Amino acid sequence: MDSAIKKPLAVLMTAILLVSAVGMVGIVGAQTQTDAGNGPTATVSFADQQTDGTTVTVESVNVSEGGFVAIHDDSLLDGAVLESVIGVSEYLEPGLHENVTVTLYDVPGATFDRTALSEDETLIAMPHLDTNGNETYDFVATNGTDDGAYVANGSAVVDAANVTLPEPTTGESFTVSNLTAPDVVERNETVDVAATITNPNDVAETQEVTFRFDGEVLVREDVTLEAGESTEFNTTVDTTGLETGTAFHGVYTREDGAAARLLVVETIQSFGVSNLTAPANATVDEPVSVTATVTNPNAFAIEQPVEYRFDGALVDARNVDLDGGESTTVEFELDARASTPGTYIHSVFSVDFGENALITLEPADEGDTGDDADEGDDADDADEGDEAGEDGSDGADGADEGDDVNEGDDSDDAGEGTEADEDDADETDDGDDADGDDADGADDGDDADESDESDDADDGDVDETDEGDDADGDEVDGADDGDEGDASDDANEGDDADAGDDMDAGDDVDEGDESAEEAENGDDEETENEE
Repeated sequence: MDSAIKKPLAVLMTAILLVSAVGMVGIVGAQTQTDAGNGPTATVSFADQQTDGTTVTVESVNVSEGGFVAIHDDSLLDGAVLESVIGVSEYLEPGLHENVTVTLYDVPGATFDRTALSEDETLIAMPHLDTNGNETYDFVATNGTDDGAYVANGSAVVDAANVTLPEPTTGESFTVSNLTAPDVVERNETVDVAATITNPNDVAETQEVTFRFDGEVLVREDVTLEAGESTEFNTTVDTTGLETGTAFHGVYTREDGAAARLLVVETIQSFGVSNLTAPANATVDEPVSVTATVTNPNAFAIEQPVEYRFDGALVDARNVDLDGGESTTVEFELDARASTPGTYIHSVFSVDFGENALITLEPADEGDTGDDADEGDDADDADEGDEAGEDGSDGADGADEGDDVNEGDDSDDAGEGTEADEDDADETDDGDDADGDDADGADDGDDADESDESDDADDGDVDETDEGDDADGDEVDGADDGDEGDASDDANEGDDADAGDDMDAGDDVDEGDESAEEAENGDDEETENEE
């Protein structure tokens, strides 16, 4: 709009607002503040523009206390202060805003029977306050009580613009696209033809659409479409009685069209399938690649479907386009994760031919859990089975009580004099050898026994006399875990028993107890000898 015309319009509009009964509430309050010299201020610039009728752009708006910019249509000039509001911006923070887009026919508190301008119009941009501070435009919803307009010098701050719509497109020819039809057909078969028809105009129109086969119009149809609307045009061709060879056909409108060729043949042979290749075994948690060779036996190019099936169910299908006599390899992937282990038939099929194969799906490999290793390396079993092996370094501190106690107990049973002690020593040595020990404790026991053998019975008596002390000491030093009774009983045998007590408690405790009983018998006999 020419600025010479726009300014008087703005003055006229603000005058109407100020005398409007509805507008007085929202505007006069703001006017009082402005006239006092300390009120809010605003500026707005709204330039002429062409739009699609759903939005407009305000070139700039500056609001000192924030607010909105509302768009009024020219009914404002007739006093329709509320009804003239056809658009409003989002809340604007205080300050300058440029190129503010305002959606038309979307105003809180208002209802409309349209969503866009239908013709060129003069529109007015007007900054509004957010008087209730809720950042929502409530001027219309509150009948003008809240969110009144910014004013300056007793008038609403406004700017007007001439908003135009593009010239409507009319009279353009409908367009044709997406023509679909087979490339080859057997004679005496019916051909389906389809195409998309579109109205490019901004108004509804009706136009003629035709289908021609070898130049001859076989179908003529009037099609009515709304502005910008599309539809699918469908027809069929019966090839009965046609000569074999190439024919041309197409769908046409007044100025547009789409054409194609059709090869009419006596027979179309199915693609052949060969060389189905896939692993014979796979696990259910891994993808399986399946390939096959597909061959076109015809003398002409054609497209045909090829499919892959697993256990009869369709897994994948695709169209394969091959020239005459051409072959290609097709590849499919089987996702076996939903299948259970077992043996299945899977297949690659063309229209008439195919190949089958067997595939065995095995359970997923769960990996090494480590259980077998734990069982084979059971520490407790190793201690029980290899008592002697564990005690190679424990001769002095405590060899396996189970093994040495057996030998020590034998010495207790034989504890009748020095000759028995020799036997004990030999048996103890045997026990040590069996254990794989150099058990120093056991050797000490042997030396002690030999000493007993060379000395008189009094030496042995002295040892036996000390049995109580030895028993106490042995119980502390030698008996790690097991029977305290075993430890003291073994100790009763003197040095030899001490060596036998230096063992791991907890091994073959029952045998140790049995040895203890025999050791007590040996003690009694030796005591009698001492007496």
